Amino acid sequence: MKLTIRERLCYGCGDLGSQFAYNLVTTYLMIFFTDILGLSSVAAGTIFLIATAFDAINDPLMGSIADHTKTKHGSYRPYMMAAAIPYGIFLALCFVAPEWSYSGKLAWAYVMYLLYVIFSTMFQMPYGSLSNVMTDDLKERTMLGAFRDWGANLAGFLLNMFAVTIITHFSASDQNMDKRGYLALGIIVAVCCVLFTSVAALGTKERIRPPKNTAKLTESLKSIGQNKPALCILFMVFFINSFVAFRSTFTTYYALYYLGDENMIPMILTTMYTLPLLGLLFVPKLIEMMGNKRMFIISGLCAIISGGLSLLAGTNTTLVVLSAIFGGLTLSGVFANIWGCMPNVADYGEWKTGIRAPGLIYGLATFAIKLAVALSTYLVGWLLDWGGYVGSLEVQADHTVQFIYMANGVLPILFGIIGIVMILPYNLTQEKMGKIKTELADMRKGREK
Repeated sequence: MKLTIRERLCYGCGDLGSQFAYNLVTTYLMIFFTDILGLSSVAAGTIFLIATAFDAINDPLMGSIADHTKTKHGSYRPYMMAAAIPYGIFLALCFVAPEWSYSGKLAWAYVMYLLYVIFSTMFQMPYGSLSNVMTDDLKERTMLGAFRDWGANLAGFLLNMFAVTIITHFSASDQNMDKRGYLALGIIVAVCCVLFTSVAALGTKERIRPPKNTAKLTESLKSIGQNKPALCILFMVFFINSFVAFRSTFTTYYALYYLGDENMIPMILTTMYTLPLLGLLFVPKLIEMMGNKRMFIISGLCAIISGGLSLLAGTNTTLVVLSAIFGGLTLSGVFANIWGCMPNVADYGEWKTGIRAPGLIYGLATFAIKLAVALSTYLVGWLLDWGGYVGSLEVQADHTVQFIYMANGVLPILFGIIGIVMILPYNLTQEKMGKIKTELADMRKGREK
């Protein structure tokens, strides 16, 4: 079932909008909490951790609710439409710094971030399952994954290219990054988030009417445990996204306090997100040639090389940028691959267990992403605290600076190694999926009789 370029672009806008929000949160919210709101690094990291504990229930539940919803607009698009506007509103409110006591500021941060997480989930869970009902063509699903990832990386590129400029432009002094600048950035990104997520909700169509899912949530969760390819993808998502989230959050500290140049923030992050914009033009063909598993392994190797180059770089700008290039190669090969695999592992699960749960699988994948972000951000807070970081100081102690340098290289290497190990048991090939698709069609016809 071939899709139009227009519908592919509309689908890609979903991640363009949501990744504007994601990149803003992962790159700038932690440093906003520590350096602008005045929270301790551990307290700020704990906010992300607690919100993710809430998501442990919220994400799979939202995915399961969407799977069981049937309306004239489909199962998934109604939730995307409803979530778009509050998603942007609470994103912007996360970057408000009220003149309250420390405990009041901490409470504000918790409430605004938790509300942001709720509406983020309400959009992302249904959006992730949408490709499963847009088409059943394997190449089209891979293409949708590429368009989605292209939108995500375009958001990362644009945000990281202009964020520091926007913050400094709107700050009271153009030499500093203050609360006015952060709020301006939050509002601009929130508007983009609302606009593009709305395009995704309104510009796509659910064509495939899957059989009604009568399985209980506990039965669906049990079926995921029997779905080895799904488990491989979930663990790969977690560890590679840990690499991305750690790099995004830690780069602000690395650039400001080790490299000593705030302009290196956009240089590093823009380089990381520029490469996938070009690479994704070739990723679908590369996946077709090499297969999903080999592409995942190559991406993990790129993460390892990126971390190694960071350790070798010191303050050498060329090597710092080269490290960012390999980080970009990691992004190029992983996420389009993951989103293209999601409908396939859902079909495999239905073929193996008789239970269809694409929303739940995507809910667990999104939870894995959020857990990676939360644990990575908490890890950043814990590492900074352990290394002696003090947010109120413009110049950090020498041992803190060296600690930031070492962590920036070692952690990506570990994430890359573990990610490769996790994907090794993955065994879905194009040939196997062709057989599953045929047998699954017969199974569905049999259930309809």
